[in-house]
Amino acid sequence: MAPQGIIDSHVHLWPKETSSEDSHAWMTPADMPLAKPHLLNDYYQASKQEGASDPDVVVNGVVYIETDVRYDRPNGDISTWAKGTLDEILFLRDIVEGRYGERDGGVLLGLVPWAPMDQPTSVLTEYLVLAKDMAGPQAWPRVKGFRFLLQAIVEQPKFEKLTSSTDFIANLKLLGKRGFSFDVGVDQHSGGVWQLEAMAKAMEMAHEGVPEKEKLCFIINHLCKPDFSDRGHQFDRWCDAVRSMSKCSKTYMKLSGAFSELPSEIRSTNAIAAHLKPWLTHVLECFGSGRVMFGSDWPVCNVNGPAGESSWIAWKDVVDSILHDQAYGLSDSDQAKD
Repeated sequence: MAPQGIIDSHVHLWPKETSSEDSHAWMTPADMPLAKPHLLNDYYQASKQEGASDPDVVVNGVVYIETDVRYDRPNGDISTWAKGTLDEILFLRDIVEGRYGERDGGVLLGLVPWAPMDQPTSVLTEYLVLAKDMAGPQAWPRVKGFRFLLQAIVEQPKFEKLTSSTDFIANLKLLGKRGFSFDVGVDQHSGGVWQLEAMAKAMEMAHEGVPEKEKLCFIINHLCKPDFSDRGHQFDRWCDAVRSMSKCSKTYMKLSGAFSELPSEIRSTNAIAAHLKPWLTHVLECFGSGRVMFGSDWPVCNVNGPAGESSWIAWKDVVDSILHDQAYGLSDSDQAKD
């Protein structure tokens, strides 16, 4: 049987120059496993795209997601205070233009950099011009959307004030008008289910009064990082929020990132797949197979993954187990969509 071809919708990369706390505040302590370069050559090894005599999956391409690079407090010239995020785009340009090898330039199909969604729309507009200049004519067409990592805002009043603000909603509408997507990074487990509820309202507001062709495409990361230990009231609220999000047209869910939220005692592929079933059943009921996409969250998946630096394969095996579970009733064509 020919191997299944996939697009990995959620991959992070960074060079040696930014593999430290100086560029990524979350790279602490200095000896943490992610505080080292992670490039596509490493990804090929992790996903068994090299050296496997009979691979069951072939990665046809990846989508790069911004890595929460440090930037200064917004003040004055955006090219100065957001230099780190613009340098991130320059790194992606180098890959696309072949400076890391011809293969890498072909594999990196989509780019989702950072954008200043918490700033006035005039700042976002200026940033998009700078980002286009930094990306250059080859990489800019591969910029499919942007992300501003909302999950880091753990104070509920601050989060709700931002996501309901006139500027934030206008920024979302601007991205939609420009034909971009927005990656939604919210976190029930570490933040609270209120993050999902507030973002669901923002998504609805961002589509109000907007022609269908200009409505922003929302791509939700990591199943909204559920609290996989709770099947009570919080689970019900997660279900309601996810259902609300799914009602927005042009909205997709990534089947990704679950290792970070799972109870530590659940380690085997079958046990993980079984534990995820209530959440995945709901996601598939809300979104259908056509609006769910595979993402590995590599290399972050290695941190709490059951197989260390081989956790890409572990997640692929979990997803494969899910796709072939008759309880979900997925046809061959459904499985191919995922």
